[in-house]
Amino acid sequence: MHKQQGITVLLLMLGMVTISLGMAFKNVFDYSPIVGWLLGTLILIANSIYTGKNMKKESNT
Repeated sequence: MHKQQGITVLLLMLGMVTISLGMAFKNVFDYSPIVGWLLGTLILIANSIYTGKNMKKESNT
């Protein structure tokens, strides 16, 4: 597995874990689902941008 693929998988898992933890702590903290979804969505968007840049860079070479 290439380094870029490892980072992509790590960011995908981190995004999903963030959303899951936000939903799991909804009875503990009032705003944890909102924070979890926002943080998870930001991580997944960053992952998409990172993957897009790497795919563009690989197609140019």
